[in-house]
Amino acid sequence: MTPDVVVDCACDLGEGPTWDAARQRLLWLDIDGQVLHQLDSLGRHTAMDLDQRVSVIVPDVEGRLVAVAGLTVARIDEVGHVGPAIATLPPDGDGLANDGRCDPMGRLWVGTVDRSTEPKAGLFCVEADGSLRRLRGGVAMSNGVDWSPDGRICHYVDSLTYRVDNLYLDDEGLPIRTETLVDVDSIPDGLSVDAEGCVWVALWDGGAVHRYTPQGQLDRVVEVPGGFITSCAFGGPEGTTLFITSARGGLPEAELRSQPHAGALFALDVGVPGRGYTPFGGVASSQAGR
Repeated sequence: MTPDVVVDCACDLGEGPTWDAARQRLLWLDIDGQVLHQLDSLGRHTAMDLDQRVSVIVPDVEGRLVAVAGLTVARIDEVGHVGPAIATLPPDGDGLANDGRCDPMGRLWVGTVDRSTEPKAGLFCVEADGSLRRLRGGVAMSNGVDWSPDGRICHYVDSLTYRVDNLYLDDEGLPIRTETLVDVDSIPDGLSVDAEGCVWVALWDGGAVHRYTPQGQLDRVVEVPGGFITSCAFGGPEGTTLFITSARGGLPEAELRSQPHAGALFALDVGVPGRGYTPFGGVASSQAGR
């Protein structure tokens, strides 16, 4: 399975793809380039400069965009300006947030980074009213996060552990215990879950996206000629398109010559839809009345 190049955007650090169902568009970031990219359902691509380094972008329930810049969760306006803080994450570790996504209850889960020998970063949950709680401590490089179709399991990556964890959740959608879903040989980065409960994991230095069953068995391999492979998200009219982001920053010149599309956005119809993404402040239909 090999994906096509959809937008040859040459991102230094392409990341954070998410499908905005209300507006039928894909959103993704060039974090280091400080650019927000959008691709609509007709294949039209636009790019907007941001005034800060943003690592997470999600739509909210009212159609606005919520970003994480540094440690600040805030909305951004139509010209890329980061507005007043909704919430501010703790400054432990490197002082930077990394990946994030909204849970089925519309709360933004976002993690931070601490690459020291005693990691003090964490995974946090931000409510629509700005209230903040720490869900997990002792994190080195918080990364991909997504939920099972029934909302009972959060699949989560701390990249420097080389594994994907299952966080089992209580009735409020908060973690109560953790098990390892799968150990991987490459550095796991972003991930997305499909409607069958399988987990698609981007392998930063592995040149691929792997699909794992809910039991942790490797099911499919999508090889991606895009340099570093950073994340993935489902979208498109049928919801079966897997969009894959990549990065070119830090690649040696020889690899850049052999992988001219490094940093591009790739896509492949994988024949199964994603579970869907909840906007900030919204509630997934499967969670109504939970």
